[in-house]
Amino acid sequence: MSIQSIVQQYHPSKKLLLLIGLFLVWLGVASIVQVLIILPFTDLKSISNLDFTNPKIINAMKMGQAVSAILAFIVPTMLFAYMSSEKKFAYLKLNNGFSMILGLATVILVFAAMPVINWTGELNSHLTLPSFMSGLENWIKSSEESAKKIMDTFLQMNGITDLIVNIIIIALLAAVGEELLFRGCMQNVFLEWTKNKHIAVWITAILFSALHAQFYGFLPRMLLGVVLGYLYIWSGSLWLSMLFHFLNNGMAVFISYLIGKGSISEKAETIGSGDTPIYFVALSVVICAGLMYVIYKNRKTEPLAISH
Repeated sequence: MSIQSIVQQYHPSKKLLLLIGLFLVWLGVASIVQVLIILPFTDLKSISNLDFTNPKIINAMKMGQAVSAILAFIVPTMLFAYMSSEKKFAYLKLNNGFSMILGLATVILVFAAMPVINWTGELNSHLTLPSFMSGLENWIKSSEESAKKIMDTFLQMNGITDLIVNIIIIALLAAVGEELLFRGCMQNVFLEWTKNKHIAVWITAILFSALHAQFYGFLPRMLLGVVLGYLYIWSGSLWLSMLFHFLNNGMAVFISYLIGKGSISEKAETIGSGDTPIYFVALSVVICAGLMYVIYKNRKTEPLAISH
Protein backbone atom coordinates (compact mmCIF):
# COMPACT_ATOMS: atom_id res chain seq x y z
CA MET A 1 0.00 0.00 0.00
CA SER A 2 1.39 3.42 -0.98
CA ILE A 3 1.91 6.29 1.43
CA GLN A 4 -0.79 8.21 -0.44
CA SER A 5 -3.31 5.42 0.12
CA ILE A 6 -2.52 5.38 3.84
CA VAL A 7 -2.69 9.17 4.37
CA GLN A 8 -5.88 9.50 2.30
CA GLN A 9 -7.61 7.26 4.83
CA TYR A 10 -6.60 9.53 7.72
CA HIS A 11 -9.24 11.64 9.43
CA PRO A 12 -8.61 15.35 8.66
CA SER A 13 -7.56 15.91 12.29
CA LYS A 14 -4.81 13.33 11.82
CA LYS A 15 -3.79 14.98 8.55
CA LEU A 16 -3.54 18.30 10.39
CA LEU A 17 -1.28 16.72 13.00
CA LEU A 18 0.86 15.26 10.20
CA LEU A 19 1.16 18.69 8.57
CA ILE A 20 2.05 20.37 11.88
CA GLY A 21 4.57 17.62 12.64
CA LEU A 22 6.29 17.99 9.28
CA PHE A 23 6.37 21.76 9.72
CA LEU A 24 7.88 21.60 13.22
CA VAL A 25 10.54 19.07 12.20
CA TRP A 26 11.65 21.12 9.23
CA LEU A 27 11.40 24.34 11.24
CA GLY A 28 13.89 22.79 13.65
CA VAL A 29 16.17 21.87 10.76
CA ALA A 30 15.86 25.39 9.37
CA SER A 31 16.74 26.92 12.75
CA ILE A 32 19.91 24.83 12.98
CA VAL A 33 20.91 25.80 9.44
CA GLN A 34 20.30 29.48 10.22
CA VAL A 35 22.64 29.28 13.22
CA LEU A 36 25.29 27.51 11.15
CA ILE A 37 25.10 30.24 8.51
CA ILE A 38 25.50 33.05 11.07
CA LEU A 39 28.13 31.37 13.31
CA PRO A 40 31.16 32.16 11.08
CA PHE A 41 30.51 35.86 11.78
CA THR A 42 29.84 35.66 15.52
CA ASP A 43 29.84 33.13 18.39
CA LEU A 44 27.25 31.18 20.36
CA LYS A 45 27.33 33.68 23.24
CA SER A 46 26.45 36.56 20.92
CA ILE A 47 23.92 34.71 18.75
CA SER A 48 20.99 36.19 20.72
CA ASN A 49 22.40 39.72 20.59
CA LEU A 50 23.73 40.17 17.08
CA ASP A 51 25.56 43.23 15.86
CA PHE A 52 23.16 44.75 13.33
CA THR A 53 25.80 47.23 12.21
CA ASN A 54 27.91 44.42 10.74
CA PRO A 55 27.03 43.99 7.02
CA LYS A 56 28.35 40.42 7.01
CA ILE A 57 25.96 39.44 9.80
CA ILE A 58 23.03 41.12 8.03
CA ASN A 59 23.83 39.29 4.79
CA ALA A 60 24.14 36.02 6.71
CA MET A 61 20.78 36.65 8.37
CA LYS A 62 19.18 37.29 4.99
CA MET A 63 20.66 34.08 3.62
CA GLY A 64 19.43 32.24 6.70
CA GLN A 65 15.96 33.72 6.21
CA ALA A 66 15.87 32.52 2.60
CA VAL A 67 16.99 29.02 3.56
CA SER A 68 14.44 28.99 6.38
CA ALA A 69 11.60 29.89 3.98
CA ILE A 70 12.54 26.93 1.80
CA LEU A 71 13.19 24.36 4.56
CA ALA A 72 10.45 25.35 7.01
CA PHE A 73 7.65 26.08 4.55
CA ILE A 74 8.20 24.77 1.03
CA VAL A 75 9.80 21.40 1.83
CA PRO A 76 7.26 20.17 4.44
CA THR A 77 4.26 21.34 2.42
CA MET A 78 5.46 19.60 -0.73
CA LEU A 79 6.08 16.45 1.32
CA PHE A 80 2.57 16.72 2.79
CA ALA A 81 1.02 17.21 -0.65
CA TYR A 82 2.99 14.20 -1.94
CA MET A 83 1.73 12.07 0.97
CA SER A 84 -1.86 13.29 0.56
CA SER A 85 -2.37 12.79 -3.15
CA GLU A 86 -0.96 11.08 -6.21
CA LYS A 87 -1.47 14.45 -7.91
CA LYS A 88 0.30 16.82 -5.53
CA PHE A 89 0.10 19.85 -7.82
CA ALA A 90 -3.64 19.31 -8.31
CA TYR A 91 -4.04 18.94 -4.53
CA LEU A 92 -2.36 22.31 -3.99
CA LYS A 93 -4.23 23.82 -6.96
CA LEU A 94 -0.94 24.68 -8.64
CA ASN A 95 -2.16 23.09 -11.85
CA ASN A 96 -4.76 25.82 -12.43
CA GLY A 97 -4.24 29.31 -13.75
CA PHE A 98 -6.60 32.27 -13.35
CA SER A 99 -8.36 34.70 -15.67
CA MET A 100 -7.07 38.14 -16.58
CA ILE A 101 -10.04 39.73 -14.80
CA LEU A 102 -9.18 37.95 -11.53
CA GLY A 103 -5.52 38.90 -11.91
CA LEU A 104 -6.23 42.58 -12.61
CA ALA A 105 -8.78 42.84 -9.78
CA THR A 106 -6.26 41.25 -7.39
CA VAL A 107 -3.47 43.67 -8.37
CA ILE A 108 -5.75 46.67 -7.80
CA LEU A 109 -6.97 45.13 -4.53
CA VAL A 110 -3.43 45.10 -3.13
CA PHE A 111 -3.16 48.87 -3.46
CA ALA A 112 -6.77 49.61 -2.51
CA ALA A 113 -6.47 47.61 0.72
CA MET A 114 -3.46 49.50 2.05
CA PRO A 115 -5.42 52.25 3.92
CA VAL A 116 -7.83 49.86 5.65
CA ILE A 117 -5.01 47.46 6.53
CA ASN A 118 -3.00 50.30 8.10
CA TRP A 119 -6.11 51.52 9.92
CA THR A 120 -6.77 48.10 11.46
CA GLY A 121 -3.09 47.92 12.34
CA GLU A 122 -3.30 51.18 14.27
CA LEU A 123 -6.49 50.01 15.97
CA ASN A 124 -4.74 46.77 16.93
CA SER A 125 -1.77 48.69 18.34
CA HIS A 126 -4.01 50.34 20.96
CA LEU A 127 -5.33 47.04 22.30
CA THR A 128 -4.03 46.03 25.72
CA LEU A 129 -4.18 42.85 27.75
CA PRO A 130 -5.79 42.70 31.24
CA SER A 131 -3.59 43.97 34.08
CA PHE A 132 -3.00 40.46 35.44
CA MET A 133 -1.35 39.63 32.08
CA SER A 134 1.06 42.59 32.21
CA GLY A 135 4.07 40.28 32.28
CA LEU A 136 2.94 38.58 29.08
CA GLU A 137 2.19 41.95 27.49
CA ASN A 138 5.68 43.24 28.31
CA TRP A 139 7.21 40.08 26.81
CA ILE A 140 5.09 40.49 23.67
CA LYS A 141 6.16 44.12 23.28
CA SER A 142 9.82 43.22 23.78
CA SER A 143 9.62 40.38 21.24
CA GLU A 144 7.88 42.54 18.68
CA GLU A 145 10.38 45.36 19.14
CA SER A 146 13.19 42.87 18.48
CA ALA A 147 11.42 41.57 15.38
CA LYS A 148 10.83 45.13 14.16
CA LYS A 149 14.49 45.96 14.72
CA ILE A 150 15.53 43.03 12.54
CA MET A 151 13.03 43.93 9.81
CA ASP A 152 14.06 47.60 9.87
CA THR A 153 17.67 46.46 9.45
CA PHE A 154 16.69 44.25 6.51
CA LEU A 155 14.88 47.18 4.90
CA GLN A 156 17.90 49.47 5.00
CA MET A 157 18.77 49.23 1.32
CA ASN A 158 21.77 50.93 -0.26
CA GLY A 159 21.02 50.11 -3.87
CA ILE A 160 19.08 48.10 -6.40
CA THR A 161 20.87 44.87 -5.43
CA ASP A 162 19.60 45.14 -1.85
CA LEU A 163 16.12 45.85 -3.20
CA ILE A 164 16.14 42.76 -5.42
CA VAL A 165 17.45 40.55 -2.60
CA ASN A 166 14.71 41.80 -0.26
CA ILE A 167 12.04 41.31 -2.91
CA ILE A 168 13.16 37.70 -3.30
CA ILE A 169 13.37 36.97 0.44
CA ILE A 170 10.58 39.06 1.96
CA ALA A 171 8.11 38.98 -0.94
CA LEU A 172 8.69 36.01 -3.26
CA LEU A 173 9.84 33.25 -0.90
CA ALA A 174 7.44 34.34 1.84
CA ALA A 175 4.51 34.38 -0.59
CA VAL A 176 5.31 30.97 -2.03
CA GLY A 177 6.13 29.28 1.27
CA GLU A 178 3.30 30.69 3.37
CA GLU A 179 0.64 30.17 0.71
CA LEU A 180 1.74 26.56 0.23
CA LEU A 181 1.46 25.94 3.98
CA PHE A 182 -1.67 27.88 4.87
CA ARG A 183 -3.88 27.94 1.80
CA GLY A 184 -2.52 25.00 -0.20
CA CYS A 185 -2.33 22.54 2.71
CA MET A 186 -3.93 23.80 5.92
CA GLN A 187 -7.02 25.36 4.36
CA ASN A 188 -7.50 22.21 2.30
CA VAL A 189 -7.43 20.10 5.47
CA PHE A 190 -9.94 22.34 7.26
CA LEU A 191 -12.17 22.33 4.18
CA GLU A 192 -12.13 18.53 4.16
CA TRP A 193 -12.76 18.47 7.92
CA THR A 194 -15.56 21.06 8.22
CA LYS A 195 -17.09 20.77 4.73
CA ASN A 196 -17.56 24.56 4.98
CA LYS A 197 -15.33 26.85 2.92
CA HIS A 198 -16.04 29.91 5.10
CA ILE A 199 -15.03 28.16 8.31
CA ALA A 200 -11.93 26.80 6.57
CA VAL A 201 -10.96 30.29 5.36
CA TRP A 202 -11.41 31.98 8.74
CA ILE A 203 -9.74 29.29 10.87
CA THR A 204 -6.77 29.27 8.51
CA ALA A 205 -6.60 33.08 8.55
CA ILE A 206 -6.56 33.12 12.36
CA LEU A 207 -3.76 30.53 12.48
CA PHE A 208 -1.91 32.36 9.69
CA SER A 209 -1.87 35.52 11.81
CA ALA A 210 -1.15 33.71 15.07
CA LEU A 211 1.90 31.91 13.66
CA HIS A 212 3.54 35.26 12.96
CA ALA A 213 3.47 35.80 16.75
CA GLN A 214 2.83 39.54 16.47
CA PHE A 215 -0.05 40.44 18.77
CA TYR A 216 -0.08 44.08 17.72
CA GLY A 217 -0.39 43.12 14.07
CA PHE A 218 -2.87 40.29 14.55
CA LEU A 219 -6.01 41.95 13.14
CA PRO A 220 -4.60 43.28 9.84
CA ARG A 221 -2.74 40.05 9.17
CA MET A 222 -5.87 38.02 9.90
CA LEU A 223 -7.83 40.15 7.42
CA LEU A 224 -5.12 39.57 4.84
CA GLY A 225 -5.42 35.86 5.55
CA VAL A 226 -9.18 36.02 4.92
CA VAL A 227 -8.65 37.77 1.58
CA LEU A 228 -5.99 35.24 0.60
CA GLY A 229 -8.27 32.38 1.59
CA TYR A 230 -11.16 33.58 -0.55
CA LEU A 231 -8.87 34.30 -3.49
CA TYR A 232 -7.77 30.68 -3.31
CA ILE A 233 -11.31 29.33 -2.91
CA TRP A 234 -12.90 31.46 -5.61
CA SER A 235 -10.15 31.14 -8.21
CA GLY A 236 -9.40 27.47 -7.61
CA SER A 237 -5.75 28.42 -8.05
CA LEU A 238 -3.01 28.89 -5.47
CA TRP A 239 -1.24 31.19 -7.92
CA LEU A 240 -3.75 34.00 -7.31
CA SER A 241 -3.24 34.09 -3.55
CA MET A 242 0.52 33.88 -4.14
CA LEU A 243 0.25 36.88 -6.48
CA PHE A 244 -1.60 38.95 -3.86
CA HIS A 245 0.80 37.91 -1.09
CA PHE A 246 3.84 38.68 -3.26
CA LEU A 247 2.56 42.11 -4.33
CA ASN A 248 1.51 43.02 -0.78
CA ASN A 249 4.94 42.23 0.67
CA GLY A 250 6.78 43.55 -2.37
CA MET A 251 4.96 46.87 -2.20
CA ALA A 252 6.03 47.30 1.44
CA VAL A 253 9.66 46.60 0.48
CA PHE A 254 9.56 48.96 -2.51
CA ILE A 255 7.98 51.78 -0.49
CA SER A 256 10.70 51.38 2.15
CA TYR A 257 13.30 51.56 -0.61
CA LEU A 258 11.82 54.78 -2.02
CA ILE A 259 11.60 56.31 1.46
CA GLY A 260 15.23 55.43 2.10
CA LYS A 261 16.21 57.08 -1.19
CA GLY A 262 14.25 60.19 -0.22
CA SER A 263 11.99 59.80 -3.26
CA ILE A 264 8.74 59.76 -1.26
CA SER A 265 7.58 60.81 2.20
CA GLU A 266 7.56 58.41 5.16
CA LYS A 267 3.79 59.01 5.32
CA ALA A 268 3.43 56.80 2.23
CA GLU A 269 3.70 53.63 4.30
CA THR A 270 1.19 54.80 6.93
CA ILE A 271 -1.73 55.79 4.67
CA GLY A 272 -4.91 55.02 6.57
CA SER A 273 -3.41 55.50 10.02
CA GLY A 274 -2.47 58.57 12.01
CA ASP A 275 -4.07 61.75 10.65
CA THR A 276 -5.58 60.12 7.58
CA PRO A 277 -9.25 61.20 7.27
CA ILE A 278 -11.65 58.40 8.17
CA TYR A 279 -13.55 58.88 4.91
CA PHE A 280 -10.37 57.83 3.07
CA VAL A 281 -10.39 54.57 5.01
CA ALA A 282 -14.12 54.16 4.30
CA LEU A 283 -13.46 54.66 0.59
CA SER A 284 -10.78 51.97 0.79
CA VAL A 285 -13.31 49.58 2.35
CA VAL A 286 -15.87 50.30 -0.38
CA ILE A 287 -13.35 49.80 -3.20
CA CYS A 288 -12.04 46.57 -1.64
CA ALA A 289 -15.57 45.27 -1.21
CA GLY A 290 -16.31 46.06 -4.84
CA LEU A 291 -13.17 44.32 -6.03
CA MET A 292 -13.89 41.26 -3.91
CA TYR A 293 -17.38 41.19 -5.42
CA VAL A 294 -15.88 41.30 -8.92
CA ILE A 295 -13.59 38.42 -7.99
CA TYR A 296 -16.53 36.50 -6.51
CA LYS A 297 -18.68 37.03 -9.61
CA ASN A 298 -15.86 35.77 -11.83
CA ARG A 299 -15.07 32.80 -9.58
CA LYS A 300 -14.82 29.22 -10.74
CA THR A 301 -18.30 27.75 -10.45
CA GLU A 302 -17.24 24.26 -9.43
CA PRO A 303 -16.44 23.63 -5.74
CA LEU A 304 -12.85 23.50 -4.60
CA ALA A 305 -12.71 19.74 -4.16
CA ILE A 306 -9.86 17.85 -2.59
CA SER A 307 -8.00 16.03 -5.33
CA HIS A 308 -6.70 12.55 -4.69
